[in-house]
Amino acid sequence: MTDFVKNEDPDNLVSEERMKVKMKLEDFKKEIKIHFPNAEIGRTFFTKQNIYLEEKFAFTPGNTRFAEGGCCDEINEPEYQLMERYWGKRFKFGGLAGYCHGGKTGLKAVSHHVPEVDGRKNLLLVAGPHIAYYDGEWGKIPRSGQSHITTSCGSLAVVVEDGYEKIIQKPTDFLDRQQQTVEQLMLPYLKKCAEAGKAPDLVEATKFLMQRIDTDLLGIVQDLETQFDGQIAIITGITINTEHSNYFSVSKVRVRANERGS
Repeated sequence: MTDFVKNEDPDNLVSEERMKVKMKLEDFKKEIKIHFPNAEIGRTFFTKQNIYLEEKFAFTPGNTRFAEGGCCDEINEPEYQLMERYWGKRFKFGGLAGYCHGGKTGLKAVSHHVPEVDGRKNLLLVAGPHIAYYDGEWGKIPRSGQSHITTSCGSLAVVVEDGYEKIIQKPTDFLDRQQQTVEQLMLPYLKKCAEAGKAPDLVEATKFLMQRIDTDLLGIVQDLETQFDGQIAIITGITINTEHSNYFSVSKVRVRANERGS
C-alpha cells in the first residue's frame, strides 16, 4: 500500500503566516497604547507638525533654526534626521536621557543662529526622553548588527537599577556629569519608591523625567523670550523605540512669541 502525503497549499501557508504577523503586530500596538495612549509612528507625527508649523505660524526652512534636545542614543536618529532634512542642520542642546543639558547658555547660543527672512525668525525646539519596547518587555531593544538585546534608555535604566540608596551615596564625578544630573533629577521619584517599598519602574521613571523636562525647558524658554525677537515652537514627548519603527507620545506642542515677535 502506498502512503499518500498531503501537500500543504503554499498560498494558505503564506496567508496563515501573514495573519500571525498581523495579530502579533496588533498585540504590540495595544501594549504601547496601554502606557502611551496618544503614541503614533514618529515619522507620521513629525511630518504633521512640520505642516502645522508652516501653515499656521509661517515657519519655513528659510526663517527657522531647528534645535534638538533628545537623548544622544543613535536609535533616536531617524526622527531627528527627518526634521533636519526639512528644516536644515540642527543645533543639539540635549544629552543623556533626553534632558536639556545645554541649559540657558545652550539655547541662548542657538537663538543667535536663527535666520531672519522678511522680518520673521523662528526657533524650533524638540526634546524628550525615550524608552524601548521589545517582545513584551519595556526598556529592551535589539540593535542592528548585534546578537544580544540592549537597554534603551541606557542612562535612565542604570538610574532605575541603582535606586535611591545607592545614588545618594555616590561621590561627585566630574567625568560623568550628565549621568549624575540625570540621577539628581530622578531622586524624588526614586525616594518615593523607596519609601513605598516598591521597585522603581522604567515606564513610570520615563514619564516622571518627561514632566521634569517639560518644566525645566519651559523655564529656559521663558528666560530666552526676553532676549529673542521671534517665535519659539516647543515640541516635547517620549520616543518609543521598537523593532518596527520609533513611535512618539507627544507631551507638549506650543508656539510662543514675545510682544515684538507676535
